[in-house]
Amino acid sequence: MTGENPRTAVDLLDAIAVGLRAQAEAVLREHDLTYDQWRVLQRLALTGPRTMRELRTEVRLTGPTLTRVVDRLAETALVYRDVDAADRRRVVVHVSDRGRRLHDALRPDVGRIEQDALAPLSPDEARTLGRLLERLSAGR
Repeated sequence: MTGENPRTAVDLLDAIAVGLRAQAEAVLREHDLTYDQWRVLQRLALTGPRTMRELRTEVRLTGPTLTRVVDRLAETALVYRDVDAADRRRVVVHVSDRGRRLHDALRPDVGRIEQDALAPLSPDEARTLGRLLERLSAGR
């Protein structure tokens, strides 16, 4: 970036992400969830069952970390696993009814964090920011 601010775009994006994550973790901690657990639970609640490979790609976690996250979610009955009927080598993860209820209860609070962060922007600026971030993310 140029101008008077010596901070780079990467530094600014990181600062925003760290701050938003800390706020989300404070909300999630009250429900004994980590941020990574929330990301997996949210993905499953919004998109339906996923293989471990799909989840690993979509939530950007390493294989071992994802296994630990899913293990913990399964131990607390928020998700369950079964073998893919089409390919018995694959494990499919599903959100449970309990997990869906928790997701639905927490989603407004977690969503409010994003809304508050975008509050200084006009609706058009927020949409533009979203499009730009999507474009940058697509290159990854």
